[in-house]
Amino acid sequence: MNNWLPFLIWIFSQVMAVLALFGSQPAWNRLLLFVTGHAIASACLSLLLTTALPRRVNDRRWSLALFFSFSFFIPILGSLGMLAALVYFRFFQRFEGRTEFSSVPMSPFMSESGTPATGMGEGGAWSRLRATQLPRQVRLKAIMAASSGGGPNTTRLLQLATSDSDDEIRLLAFNLSDRLEKLISSAISESLKALRATATEADRAPLCRKLAFSYWEMIFNDLATEELAAFFARQSLFYARQSFEITPIDAPLLVLMGRLHLWQGDVPSAEIAITNALEQGAPRDRVVPYLAEIAYRKRDYLSLKRYFETDPLLRHKPEIGQVAKFWMDIQ
Repeated sequence: MNNWLPFLIWIFSQVMAVLALFGSQPAWNRLLLFVTGHAIASACLSLLLTTALPRRVNDRRWSLALFFSFSFFIPILGSLGMLAALVYFRFFQRFEGRTEFSSVPMSPFMSESGTPATGMGEGGAWSRLRATQLPRQVRLKAIMAASSGGGPNTTRLLQLATSDSDDEIRLLAFNLSDRLEKLISSAISESLKALRATATEADRAPLCRKLAFSYWEMIFNDLATEELAAFFARQSLFYARQSFEITPIDAPLLVLMGRLHLWQGDVPSAEIAITNALEQGAPRDRVVPYLAEIAYRKRDYLSLKRYFETDPLLRHKPEIGQVAKFWMDIQ
């Protein structure tokens, strides 16, 4: 009965609004009567349509405003059109399930184990650190084992350990993280000092090369904030270009420049650098993943698949192996 009342008011108000246009009153009175009756009819119809929405629609205020706008600013036809759509979707349209998307197997490189790994690699260290019920010595060994590797995952593990409830684990994590950052900062300071004292280009090239890789280490190990990481990327590219101008045959340096361009989002420059590195003899298994990433960012999935197919052994390589297998198996 609650839904019938707005429906009856809508019909009555709309009919009276239309009849008011053909009355004998002055034009302004007829217009006022029409607008009033039409506004009441539009409000009732909008309320009726809003109550018919599915329960999963939480915020209905915008829907009510949309229905009212259609009904009020498109007299008669707007109301009839919305009512016809309501009847059609309510009684005649049937949405069947899309069975082809009902179940998608999880990619193997996304699956995680809920139990501690048997080894003490990166995954084993993560699982042991999160398992607070394990003895302290086991968790301390996990942190030490993970910190010996380096990389962004190691930094994230140490950051996770700095919020641990165990004071000894927390202090060790702070110590290891600080030691890694100081080690790279010290290398940068020493190289800058030596570079200022160098006069010949032959001596400048290895120092610029070392600075380029040292600044990249700060980014790669996730030891800088977003603003500071952007500065380190610019410095790394600056010294990489200086070194490359002196010794233009340096495939690892070109790979570094390509990674820096990728980090900055400059895909065309990254593609040029990585391609040149491949031409200069960079190992294919090291370069192909970056070419595949460039193709992925360009949404060129055929080239991405072709890059992986040029080096089938990549499917057996740790980390990138499961990604390569995923794309190579796509038909």
